[in-house]
Amino acid sequence: MPSNCPECGSSRVVEDDLYSQRQLVCEDCGSVVSEGHLTTSLSDETQGTNVPYHASTEVIKKPCRNLIIGFIRVRALCRILRLSNDMESEVASLFERAYNHPNFLHVALTKKEVLGGCCILCVSRQRNWPIAMGTVAYLLGADNSVMGAVYLELMKSLNIKATTTSITDLMESFCYDFKLGPNQVDEVLSETPQRLVDRMSALIELASDTWIVTGRQPLPLLMGTVYVAWQSLNPTARMKYCFTKFCKIGKAPEQSWRKSRETALMRVSELLEVLCKLGRELPWLRGVAVEPNTVTTLVDDILKHRRALLLMAVKKYEQQLQNELLESQTTECDNDTSESNRSESPSPETPAVMSSDQAERENPADEEATDGQLPPTHWGKRHLFIPPCVKSRKRQRVDVPQLEVTGNEDISDSEIESYIRSPDEIKLYLKAQKELKQT
Repeated sequence: MPSNCPECGSSRVVEDDLYSQRQLVCEDCGSVVSEGHLTTSLSDETQGTNVPYHASTEVIKKPCRNLIIGFIRVRALCRILRLSNDMESEVASLFERAYNHPNFLHVALTKKEVLGGCCILCVSRQRNWPIAMGTVAYLLGADNSVMGAVYLELMKSLNIKATTTSITDLMESFCYDFKLGPNQVDEVLSETPQRLVDRMSALIELASDTWIVTGRQPLPLLMGTVYVAWQSLNPTARMKYCFTKFCKIGKAPEQSWRKSRETALMRVSELLEVLCKLGRELPWLRGVAVEPNTVTTLVDDILKHRRALLLMAVKKYEQQLQNELLESQTTECDNDTSESNRSESPSPETPAVMSSDQAERENPADEEATDGQLPPTHWGKRHLFIPPCVKSRKRQRVDVPQLEVTGNEDISDSEIESYIRSPDEIKLYLKAQKELKQT
């Protein structure tokens, strides 16, 4: 370190750390006596340690704004559905994995919102928690088809295997959605959730035995079953209430039952039809008409003797088919004998051409009904209860032949004349033009 300034010879030389660089400055004249080096020396480099670039510039990555909002929404849904703390943390970790997956990085914001509900549904199914997809979609305000597509993509992307939930597991949680307690509605209309669950479970078992549950969406079936169960527990006072009135009395979520109202009414009609078929087999009601609007009074007796009534109804239907087959065979034999007698006896007049009505009667057209009904020879006609995919078949799509237009087709005279104005049209056109010019 120099002791004197080379410019003025002063001995007042001090260190100055201004600008983060060591310098020797003279206090009298202000000249810089010596300054530090911008680079290290070779000895300093050999003694130092190598620091990688990513370590020297590493910063903790913060989650994006949409991910933070997604976490808030997911945790709120978990608390609404009353999931446990372990399930809530599992849902949050699954949502973070799915959100950062390449398949969900560059998608619409609405799809990312639905993704949180799909994570809740996935964890719930893995833990056998009774939650339906329609419930989560209702809470998110999303469409069921969109949520189903996102759920399938989530399962495929993360390679998750979730177990399916039985419809009986959903009944208890579904019944609590209806506010039908003694303190919530009138005494005549009130019903405890446990009684509804017991009656619904019996009706669901009957529906599964008669193929009503097969291949059907759970929510409309549950809505229709809880309505029939509620009516059957006090039929004399509740038969007058329709399905819509029942949902309003129970204060069910309006968006959920209004979307599937038509489907739920179809399930109600199918269930009442099955109850009518079994109610007609009750021994003390032989000969009495059992109608869908009054069959709820017989639900207790039908469910008590369900197995026996099913066997009796099936046997009666098979016996009826056998009787119809015997009658058709006897009529065919009578027709054959009458025709043979006619052929043996000479007739003066024999029609040479068969009329169109006779031809249609003897050679019926394709029995494949165009309205989706089963043909008479179908195997489903031999069974009283058949799956819905067999009972109401879908119409086969008929490909409409496309017209090949080349521009060289002949134009008929009538078509050409349709483009030519008649004398009356010409007069009206000229009159209109004249009035337009005057205005």
